[in-house]
Amino acid sequence: MLDAHIVVRGEGDEWDFKATLGDLTKAASRVSLAKDALAFANLPEGGTIIVGVANDFTRVGLADAEHLDTTVIRRAVEKYIDGDFVVVAAEHVVTEEGDVPKRYGIVHFSRRSLQPVIAAEDGQFSNERPPEFRKGDILVRRGAASTRANTADVRRLLTGGVVRERMDAARELWASIVELRELLGGVETLFDILTEDEYGDVPGDAKLRAYVSEATEFEIATKVSEIGRRVRLLRPLLPDQLYLSYWLYGAFVGRVLLKAVRQIRAGVFRSWAERDDGSSDGYLYEIASRLLGAPELQAIWTGGTFRSVKPALDAFERDICAAKRDVLSGLA
Repeated sequence: MLDAHIVVRGEGDEWDFKATLGDLTKAASRVSLAKDALAFANLPEGGTIIVGVANDFTRVGLADAEHLDTTVIRRAVEKYIDGDFVVVAAEHVVTEEGDVPKRYGIVHFSRRSLQPVIAAEDGQFSNERPPEFRKGDILVRRGAASTRANTADVRRLLTGGVVRERMDAARELWASIVELRELLGGVETLFDILTEDEYGDVPGDAKLRAYVSEATEFEIATKVSEIGRRVRLLRPLLPDQLYLSYWLYGAFVGRVLLKAVRQIRAGVFRSWAERDDGSSDGYLYEIASRLLGAPELQAIWTGGTFRSVKPALDAFERDICAAKRDVLSGLA
């Protein structure tokens, strides 16, 4: 990145050039740096100061006495910043053709949360001149300038954070659904293809065992629980119906999968709708009736194969996908 930027004769929203950061023990240098830090941190991916390039874009390099230290830079600006921000500083040596090697610095500012950072106190150089920014200000970048945000900027920052959170939540939810669906694939094979007479050969058939899982019940339960934990973290960002639908889906997959693993270990075949002792699985019926609809379920609960359930699961996944699109489009 450094090589690409130091040859550019121009600044932009995401980067700025400075010949030096100045003496960070002085208020003027600290306030000037804090002003850029506040604006850069409010960019979606943060922004970077390249140190060692003068205002006229002459590549002067760092002075011998100047060294960039992440801790020193953070301490210089942190009292001016209200919000969880990140700063990373590094030095690089660049040798240009026909010139002596020169050191350049890179200082990158960003924020950890999706909420904008704001000025924690006035950026006052001295009593003789007005502050560069005031406590409570939100700063943004406009071209090469760090400046106070207007109403449109603030609205964009706040709504942009919400949209990004919801997009991340929707993607994570869909990834969780895909993982559950992959786990369910082996169960479909077991309950669709095998018959009671064939089931006795399963424990000795490595290929058929692999269709279900080589994992133990504990490992399967842990996997399903971990997927659920990730979705629980998204709860504030998901519509109630979407969140409930996921948990019904997860409970259905987990129940059927654990049943299949127990049976394949024991070598005792039961229908997907039955408990291990052969009785009707009332808990699974309750979940499935809420997931698939009672009328549809009643028709396939006794005597039907698991294959009959798959179209309903496919339809549910399409509903999840549609809800995901609603979340991303801001309609939910």
